[in-house]
Amino acid sequence: MESAITLIIFTVPGLLTYFWINLFGITPAIKKNNSEMAAISILLWVPILGIVFTIYNLLALLSRYKLLQPEKSVPILKKDWRYIDSLSDLVELSGSIWFLFFYILLTVITSYSLAKFASMTLYNKFLKHINNVRSKNDIAPYDKHTTVWDSVFLNNDGQIVEYKKYGESESIKGCLVKVPREHEPGKSIVLEAVDHWTNVIEYYTVQIDYTYVDIENGIVINIYNLEKALEAETLFNIRFPNGITS
Repeated sequence: MESAITLIIFTVPGLLTYFWINLFGITPAIKKNNSEMAAISILLWVPILGIVFTIYNLLALLSRYKLLQPEKSVPILKKDWRYIDSLSDLVELSGSIWFLFFYILLTVITSYSLAKFASMTLYNKFLKHINNVRSKNDIAPYDKHTTVWDSVFLNNDGQIVEYKKYGESESIKGCLVKVPREHEPGKSIVLEAVDHWTNVIEYYTVQIDYTYVDIENGIVINIYNLEKALEAETLFNIRFPNGITS
C-alpha cells in the first residue's frame, strides 16, 4: 500500500503531464526508454508539486479563519489544515484518504493546465530561441513538428494520396481520412473513395506536391495538389455524371 501511495505522489504528476503534452500534439522523435521516462517524470514533477503545494498551503491558511470554517464537521473541510513545509509532511498527510483524493484531483487539473500552457506557448517560445541559435551556427532550424510524419500527415488538411511500395507499379489512390500517430505500432492508413479517385487520376493528370518516402520500409506516398485534384474531379463528374467510365 505504501508503494502505491508513493507512486501516486511522486510519479503520477510527471507522467500525467507528459501524457497531456503528447495528447496536445508534441511528441518526441523517438520513443523514450524507462530511464528517460523516469528523468522526464521527475523534471515535470517539480513544477506540478510546487503549484499543488502552493494551492494547498493557501487553503490551509484560509482554513484558520473562523468565518470560513463550516459549522458541521466535514472531513475534507476540517479546521486547521496542516501546512506542507517538507516531504515528511507530505508523507504523513498521504495517510489521509481525503488528502489523497484532493491531491489527485488538484494534480489532474494542474497538470492539464500546465501541459496546455507548455504546448501552446512555452514550446513555440523555446523553439524560436533554439532556432535563432541554430541559424547563427549555420544549421537548419527545427520545424514545429517533431517528426516528418507529423509535419506531412497530421495538419488536419484534406489530402488526396497515392500509396505504393517502392519499385512497384501497382498503387492505391484515395482521399486520406485516417492516419496513425507517430509511435503507433504497425502504421495503417484509411483511404476513402478509392475507385473514384483512381478513375479521376487515370483520366486527368494531377500535379504531385510532395512524396513521402519511408526509407526503412520502402513505402512511398504521393500527395497530390488538392486544388488540382478537385478541379480534375469536377471535370470527371461532368464527363461521367454517373461515375461509370465504361
